[in-house]
Amino acid sequence: MFEESTTPDLVELVRRFNDAWNRRDVDAFLSLLAPEAVYRPITTWPEPQERRGSDEVRRFFIPDSLEVWTEDFTSEPRTIREHGNAVIALLRFSGHAMASGIEIGGGVFRVFRFRDGQIAWIEDFTDRDEARAAAERLAEERG
Repeated sequence: MFEESTTPDLVELVRRFNDAWNRRDVDAFLSLLAPEAVYRPITTWPEPQERRGSDEVRRFFIPDSLEVWTEDFTSEPRTIREHGNAVIALLRFSGHAMASGIEIGGGVFRVFRFRDGQIAWIEDFTDRDEARAAAERLAEERG
């Protein structure tokens, strides 16, 4: 299903993706996503449905974020490691809700898969073991 990436440094690609999101740099963000990119948020997210295609993924990450969170909302990688043909990142996020001003913070394990030097698959987990299992499952699908 997934082809091995032609990008030599997958960890750096994930860092660039996260940096583009933090800057709300739509052009840089889109340049890192494959046209058929898939995003699966954590199942407890208010709208947990899968997003398919770079436009849906972009709309979830960029405009939705700008409408919900103040400009101080950021996502900082604590660890980013290759795991087979995937990358797993532990991201810590913090900021304030736009409507209420309530401070929010937490973390998520994000699994990335790649195709032709771009990010093709992103899936979020609250549990490290579930993230590892997903990365291994994707490697098995690739065969």
